[in-house]
Parts: sequence; structure tokens; C-alpha cells
Amino acid sequence: MVASLVTGLVLLLAALSYHAGRRAGFESGRRVGWAEAPLALRMRYQLDARCPICDDSEGSSGEEAERESCGR
Repeated sequence: MVASLVTGLVLLLAALSYHAGRRAGFESGRRVGWAEAPLALRMRYQLDARCPICDDSEGSSGEEAERESCGR
């Protein structure tokens, strides 16, 4: 009787710990995602020379984008 009670208590504590860690991990991942998303969009814009949000593939060509970024 006591052994099954102790085993049940250990399993309950393990499940609660797992649940708490999982929630904390999701929250941490969400915060990191919100912080990194603008950087990733900016990097994609710089590498592709087109807007990643509206997918402006008819925008300026590579040379025009390069001139525009240099201020000429």
C-alpha cells in the first residue's frame, strides 16, 4: 500500500515537473521568436533585395537596389 502510494506520488511529481518545464520552454521560445523575426525579415530583404512581406519581385533589380543602398 505504501509503496504504491509513494510510486504514485513520484509519478505525479514527475508529470507536474514535465508540464511546468514544457510551458516554460514554450514561453521562452515564443519570446525568442518575437525577438528574432524582425532580424530574419531584414536579413532576407538584404540578401534577396526584395520585400519578404509583400514579395515584391517586380521591384528594383539587383544593380538598382545596390545603387539605392549606397545612396547614389
